Amino acid sequence: MTNVPPTIPDQLVSPYDAAIRADRLSLLFRQSFPALFLSLLIACIMCWTLWGSISPHAVYAWISVLGVSTLIRLIMFLRYFGTRPQGQQILAWERPYAVTLMLSSLIWGLGALYLIHEVKTMQQGIVLFFLAGMLGGSMVTYASHRVMTICAMSCVMVPSTLWLYIQPGQAALGMAIASTVMIATAFLGTKVLSKAMQSSLLLSYQLQHARDIAENMARTDALTGIFNRRAFAECGEQAIRLCERNAHPVSILLIDIDFFKHVNDAHGHGAGDLVLKKMGHLLESQFRKTDICGRFGGEEFAVLLPNTEIAAAKILADKFRETVADTAIPWQTENLGVTISIGVAADSYDLESLLHRADMAMYQAKASGRNATVCL
Repeated sequence: MTNVPPTIPDQLVSPYDAAIRADRLSLLFRQSFPALFLSLLIACIMCWTLWGSISPHAVYAWISVLGVSTLIRLIMFLRYFGTRPQGQQILAWERPYAVTLMLSSLIWGLGALYLIHEVKTMQQGIVLFFLAGMLGGSMVTYASHRVMTICAMSCVMVPSTLWLYIQPGQAALGMAIASTVMIATAFLGTKVLSKAMQSSLLLSYQLQHARDIAENMARTDALTGIFNRRAFAECGEQAIRLCERNAHPVSILLIDIDFFKHVNDAHGHGAGDLVLKKMGHLLESQFRKTDICGRFGGEEFAVLLPNTEIAAAKILADKFRETVADTAIPWQTENLGVTISIGVAADSYDLESLLHRADMAMYQAKASGRNATVCL
C-alpha cells in the first residue's frame, strides 16, 4: 500500500475523459427521453396549424415516418433503461443513440423543408417559428453532448435555411439570414454549455480524487505505507465481527523491533526510517491479503489474523520473525540486521482484549531475551 501524492497532476485529466463521456451520455439519456414525444407532438401541431395549405397525404406520410423513427428511438431507450449499464459500459450506447437521433432529426428537417416549400410567405414564417423552437429545444435537451446537439440542429434547420437562400424575394432572404443567425447563436451557446458541463464534471472527479487522497492519508502510515492505528482498529473491528458471526477463530500478533533505539543512535534516524519501511514491506508481502497489518507507532506493528487458530498464528509469527532476522537491509556501506519480538493472542472477539494480551505476551518475549514469540 503506497501513499498517493496530495496533488492532482495535469495528466490525470486524460483518464477522466472516458468517465466524463459516460456521464454525459448517461445524462443525455435521462434528460432527452421526453423529447421523443415532444418532437412528434410539435410536428403534429405545426401540421395542424398549416392544415388546408398543404397536402393531407404528404402530412400523413411525414407524420407516419416520424412516428416510426420515434418508435425506433423509444425501443432503443427502453433497452437502455432495461439493461441499466454502469460506468463506461454506457459508451456502447453512444452510437445507437447518435444514429437514431440523426435519423429522427433528418426526417424532421426534410419534413419542414417540404412544408416551407409548399406554403406561402406568411406561413413560411410560421414554419420558421416552429423550427426556431426545435432549435432551442435541441440546444437545451442535448446540451450534454455538443457534437450530437450540433448535428441534430443542423439536420432540422439547414435544409429549410438553404432552400430559403435560393428563393427570390427579400422576405425569403430575410428569413434565411435570420435562420442563419439563430443557428450560429445556438452553436455558440452549445459551446458555452458544453465547456461549463465539462468543467463541472472534471471538477467533480478531481474533488473525488482529492477526497480519496485525504482518506488514504488519514488511514495510511506515511512512512511504511500500511494502515495506521486508527485504520487498523476500524478494519480489525469489522473483521472480528465477521469472525464472530461465523464462529471463526481470530488471532492477533503484536510485533516490536528489538533494540530499535540502538539503530537510531548508531546509524541515525535515516537508517531507522529505512528499517521501518522494510518492516512495512515485509508485512505486506509475508501475510495474506485477508490479514490486516498496521503500524501502532514507533517500532510497534500489529497483524490481525482472521479465521486463524492460535497454533497456526504462532507458526506464522515464527516464520515472519525468522524472515526478518534473515533480511539484510542495505544502508550506506553496510547491511543492517534487526530482530523482532512477537506476542500472540487469541480466543476473544474483543479487539482491546486481544491487543492487551498480545502486548503482555510481547513483553514476555522481550524479557526472555528478544527475537522470540510468546503466546497468551
